[in-house]
Amino acid sequence: MADLQQTAPERKKRALKHFFRYHLIRLHRLAEDSNAIALGVAWGIFVSFTPFLGFHLILCTIMCIVFGGSKLAAWIGSLIGNPATFPIFFLADHKLGSWMMNLFGVTLDSKVEKSFEGLSLDALFSDMSNIIVPILFGATILAPLAAVVGYWTTYKFVELARFRRMKRMKMAREKYGRS
Repeated sequence: MADLQQTAPERKKRALKHFFRYHLIRLHRLAEDSNAIALGVAWGIFVSFTPFLGFHLILCTIMCIVFGGSKLAAWIGSLIGNPATFPIFFLADHKLGSWMMNLFGVTLDSKVEKSFEGLSLDALFSDMSNIIVPILFGATILAPLAAVVGYWTTYKFVELARFRRMKRMKMAREKYGRS
């Protein structure tokens, strides 16, 4: 009878809570093997270090189809790249890429002023190649490193979670006498 007395916003809030709880449980019990889940997360992290904003989900899905891995885990792994972390990733990519390019003797002719006062949107777009190219060079090093760390961490976490779940299930069977 309490359900009939709920207002529309309360019902929506309850339905939304149920929706998220259901998908968290589903994700927790993902049927794929640990390797596929870890590989999916690694592809998601790998793609997050690239400057192809707006295409991250498409790219990590393609990588999972071609090289294997869980698409759902890849989408979750790609969440490491978000508005709070993109500036950090891209700055690190740019610094490393610029250093690598200077190491190989490649210099970029940057017309973008280093101060904010004279910086215009036209100058930024005309100089985009001098920004994207070092980021791509840096991403060739940082993305695989981050993906390897993400793979290893996820694999260990999934294996540990599954081991603990099996242990709890075994203890419950022994306690309640079910075999």
